[in-house]
Amino acid sequence: FSHNWMKFIEIAGPDSPARQVDERTADLHYQVGPPYIATALDMHSIVRRWAELVPKVHRAKPELMSEMYAYCLAAADMGLPHEVVDSMMLSSDDAYGEGWDMIDNIPDSEVCSSGITPHQSLHPLPTVLHYCQNYGVGDVLFSKYLIPSDIFTCQKPLLIEPGDDVMSPDNAYKPKLGGQKLELKPNMHKRNAFVTCAITSIVNEASLFFKLHNCDEAEANKERTLNLLA
Repeated sequence: FSHNWMKFIEIAGPDSPARQVDERTADLHYQVGPPYIATALDMHSIVRRWAELVPKVHRAKPELMSEMYAYCLAAADMGLPHEVVDSMMLSSDDAYGEGWDMIDNIPDSEVCSSGITPHQSLHPLPTVLHYCQNYGVGDVLFSKYLIPSDIFTCQKPLLIEPGDDVMSPDNAYKPKLGGQKLELKPNMHKRNAFVTCAITSIVNEASLFFKLHNCDEAEANKERTLNLLA
């Protein structure tokens, strides 16, 4: 979200130290999101000011990002710049400031298996997958907004997962609602393959855990046939 929080500097008051922050510094040291690491004293200072600013920023911009803009503004107002670690998280496949370089460095033949069974010593990976986007490769799409409410039941099948040919040029697209296909460039293909392999495997592992502990063997549907686009 770059330095968009600076649009709300007026809210911090005429004497706010946030007014001394230029756009470059804003991008380097105040464009931040959780997780945060700080001393108790510094975080207490930011949070107290954050709590004051959130309602005011939300009134000016009553949207989802307002609480994040308010945090950035609070930190700048308290004169507490952050050192940003950009290798910790994955979210949007075309975003900068995220750990996608680590995924780009994985060989094509290992990108899916690295998502399913990570080996940090072989291929270091970011710690967090913030799956607020949708991801897909070939005929497999994952979106948390399309997960059915009865996913953890005995009768519901498991999600379909990408196959061994996930990085084949024939699968270099993301399926969309309505049967459309979004062609993927090589790096976008690899990034979507990694996340789709990882997240469908994780959801299926959780679903299998539920079935193992709550379902009779005869009624537990373990077929990987659930297509979120169907």
